[in-house]
Amino acid sequence: MPLTDAENVLIGAICGTADTTLLQSTNYWKNAQQQRLPFTMDPRVLYRGYTANVINNGFCVASQFFFNGVVRTALTGGSERSLSDTEKIGSGFLAGALSGIICGPIELMMIQQQRKGGSLGGTAVDVVKGGPGVFFRGTTGMCLREGIYCGGYLGIVPVVREYITTHYKESIGKTEDSARLAATMIAGPICSFFSHPPDTLKTCMQGDVEQTKYKGYGQSAGVLTAERGVASLWAGMPWRLFRQFCAIFLFDKISAEVAPIMFPHAFKKDDKK
Repeated sequence: MPLTDAENVLIGAICGTADTTLLQSTNYWKNAQQQRLPFTMDPRVLYRGYTANVINNGFCVASQFFFNGVVRTALTGGSERSLSDTEKIGSGFLAGALSGIICGPIELMMIQQQRKGGSLGGTAVDVVKGGPGVFFRGTTGMCLREGIYCGGYLGIVPVVREYITTHYKESIGKTEDSARLAATMIAGPICSFFSHPPDTLKTCMQGDVEQTKYKGYGQSAGVLTAERGVASLWAGMPWRLFRQFCAIFLFDKISAEVAPIMFPHAFKKDDKK
């Protein structure tokens, strides 16, 4: 039987919190490179906005697991049939896109903290005072980024891992972790490459809520490419690729190995096979 909505949310929250705690510095370095901010190793700067990011990422990933469960139930009509590979990837993409609506404003607060410092409460007040135009700034880019990312870790990775485990039992599919590593190496670059341009535009727009330099998506893309070339749309990608590689591996491992320990009732049927 599938996990309940509450169980999906808890697993997602664990994934998001673990990701942020371990990899917060790579998030700062990626955002800094996209906005041409100076590189730093100062943990006081690297972990600036950490609380907002824990809330953002924990809530974002939790909502993705929740929406993924809702979409899967809608696709199966509540039956216990397995989803097709296309349905798994599609439900992951839709879950990520839906989560972006909720998490876009939270990420905006984190980026504002990274740029300007200040408390989370004070930043939140300033953002809310700006009205919907500021509060939801960059949210469309967030939806597209999270849709591609979530489609990767909730769709592509499990599909590829299962394929490798079934067809390459004596080599890379010999253990769950070796199959997971191979699947992550396939999904990580694909997700990072296609989701990075909307992430870059979103980051630049959210860092400039005053719209001094970056206004809409098209105008922002024009400014970036005019100043730094088309490659600027992938600025900071190595940091994000490293983070996504680690996070995708971590999320799949938690989903496949921690969830059964926490909620064994939901995996009894699979254990008997």
